[in-house]
Amino acid sequence: MSDPAEETSTTPRVRAIARAIRGEEQRLRAGHPWLAHQDAIGMACFLASVAAMAAIAWAYLSGALPWWAAILLMPAPISILHELEHDLIHELYFKGRRAVQGLMFLTIAWAKLNGSPWFRRGLHLYHHKRSGQRDDIEERLIGIGLRASWYRVLIAVHPIFSGRVVPSIQRANPEFRPDIGLRTALPQFIVFGAVLFAQPALALLTLLAPELAAQVPAQIHAALNTLMVLLVAPNVLRQASLALISSYCHYYEDIPEHDIFYQNQILDHWALVPMQLLCWNFGATHIIHHFVPGQPFYLRQMVAHAAHAEMLRQGVRHNDLDIVRRNNRWGEPPPRRH
Repeated sequence: MSDPAEETSTTPRVRAIARAIRGEEQRLRAGHPWLAHQDAIGMACFLASVAAMAAIAWAYLSGALPWWAAILLMPAPISILHELEHDLIHELYFKGRRAVQGLMFLTIAWAKLNGSPWFRRGLHLYHHKRSGQRDDIEERLIGIGLRASWYRVLIAVHPIFSGRVVPSIQRANPEFRPDIGLRTALPQFIVFGAVLFAQPALALLTLLAPELAAQVPAQIHAALNTLMVLLVAPNVLRQASLALISSYCHYYEDIPEHDIFYQNQILDHWALVPMQLLCWNFGATHIIHHFVPGQPFYLRQMVAHAAHAEMLRQGVRHNDLDIVRRNNRWGEPPPRRH
């Protein structure tokens, strides 16, 4: 692997890629006038996703859909809501209309049972300024830079497992306030944590000591099972897929500051298709967002073919799966101390 410090200026390559992305966007907007109605498209995607979640829930609760099918289907609409949250952070829908954005954020927060969208807004905008550096809070909270391990998978599942990396992040960025992030998402964290741990414990108790488990009210059994199937388990699958794909499409620590060229790779290997389906093809399209942030998620998908073609011409890395061994570094990691 080459050292970024030895590379010539990437400015012409960055400009060529951004020009190709914007050119394809202009071509698409000229041929598809409906793309101009961005607020309407965003709201339509929001309402359709909420309706899809309600339909899956109804089908499961009515007995028409088995539990495993509900768990596999539910991440799809939630992943669209996550993309809408990200676009709202960049003010791509209902700019300046905080009431509408707030309603959408609140709905998304409960659908995802994850961090507060309001708190994430600051982290994500800071990520664009400091991508791949030690003070890149957003990516470090989902495991970037950690060696491949069970903890890296666990931290990808939910922010409640990120405590081990928080002190290191605070040393790199003393202004980081994890207590604020915890307080702003406390109701969602409580529901997620309670169901994640209580439902399996109750199921095990039912198996090992049915007489004792029978003393737990049936309503609690039903509530835990319903929340696990419809929200917690789907979000474990969705968030873990998203966090692993996201962290492994970013480079970390040994890349130049403020140089977009070294921040990401195109990650669209066929073996990752199941995970990509759970996070709206994030690995293939997130790099486009770094070059041109002001595009909604559906437009990134539409420009991807042309964008990737120019990126590959300019030498952007593609399916660099060895990034796992290198712990997200661009070059070889330093030898581990014994």
